[in-house]
Formats: sequence, structure tokens, C-alpha cells
Amino acid sequence: MGRVFSVSCPDGEEEALQAVARDLDDKMRAIRARTHCQNREELAVMAALQLGYDLSKEKNRNQNAQQAFEERILLLQRTLEEALVEHAVKAE
Repeated sequence: MGRVFSVSCPDGEEEALQAVARDLDDKMRAIRARTHCQNREELAVMAALQLGYDLSKEKNRNQNAQQAFEERILLLQRTLEEALVEHAVKAE
């Protein structure tokens, strides 16, 4: 949106921070085009809310995927344990 800020960040993270800044700028421009709002503060708040909402959805997706992976791992462990027990019984 035409403004430049100096922000400190850990060494090696500059590109990631710049990418986030570009994403924020893109969101603000898209919101401005959609709403015709010119107030930068309002645009920044709306963009922050949208990015926060997007992050929340992604966190939920990740939690659901992690839970599914954990369930699959438990199923695999049980299957392996049953197979080992069955093999041990047959060996006796």
C-alpha cells in the first residue's frame, strides 16, 4: 500500500517476513478494491482479521490431519502387535 516499515526479525528470516508483508499488502489491496474503503487502518484491521481467520482454519485442518495420522499409527501398531502375537503362537 505504498508504505515501508523497518521491522527487526531473526537472522535468515528476512525473506519470510517480506513474503508475509506482501501477503498482507495483497489482502489490503483486495479488500480496498472490493469495499472501496480508503482508510488504511480499517483496511489493516480487516486484512488482519481475514489472515487470522485463514490461520485459524489452517490450524484446525492441521489438528484434524494430525489426529487422523495418530489414529492410523495406533491402528498400525495394533495390527503389528496382533501379527506378532499370532506369529508367536504359531511358532509354539
